Amino acid sequence: MGAAIDLIAIAMHDGGPVMWPIALCSLLVVFVTLRKALQWIYYRFTVRSGTAGWEATVETLRAEGAEAAEKRATKEVSPYAAVLVAAMRRKEEPFGEALEVEARALTRRLARGLGVLDTIVTLAPMLGILGTVTGIIGSFSALGTMGTDNPTAVAGGIAEALYTTAAGLIVSICALIPLNVGRVCHKALVRDLETAMTDVERAAGIAQ
Repeated sequence: MGAAIDLIAIAMHDGGPVMWPIALCSLLVVFVTLRKALQWIYYRFTVRSGTAGWEATVETLRAEGAEAAEKRATKEVSPYAAVLVAAMRRKEEPFGEALEVEARALTRRLARGLGVLDTIVTLAPMLGILGTVTGIIGSFSALGTMGTDNPTAVAGGIAEALYTTAAGLIVSICALIPLNVGRVCHKALVRDLETAMTDVERAAGIAQ
């Protein structure tokens, strides 16, 4: 652990100023990944734990109508029930349209953060290339100023180029994995949500 910290400290020192935005990208990757993981685990847990209550709510909507279903849904923990209640409270809109609006709002909340990871996947290697260019420029500048008499100055620019390139690629790879996993999870969540909302629309059609 101590060796890893020492290596990071050396990379930050020798990698030049471009290492700071790359480090910020790495922190964002960690924060967004943990946040999305907790969000999806909570969503999946509430869906599964509220399955029986959700099915009873849909059956209530089918048998007794919207008012009774809304009263029951307010007592449920399922996020589907929250969508149903929010849609029923949009009295000025047709129920089907309100349900679609609320379902899309939930979908957007579940997708929030994936765009950040997608941006970092592209941005981090570009920052690494930028650091490579600035490091090489620094090496040639030192070479032109001091000639070959001071190889240490030239080596500093090369080290900057290598550190930023490696750091940018590592951050990009670390962001790519949770991004792809997140996209797969998001598609599954959206598919389940669409199925649940279809059941509601059918039950509402029967109730009406």
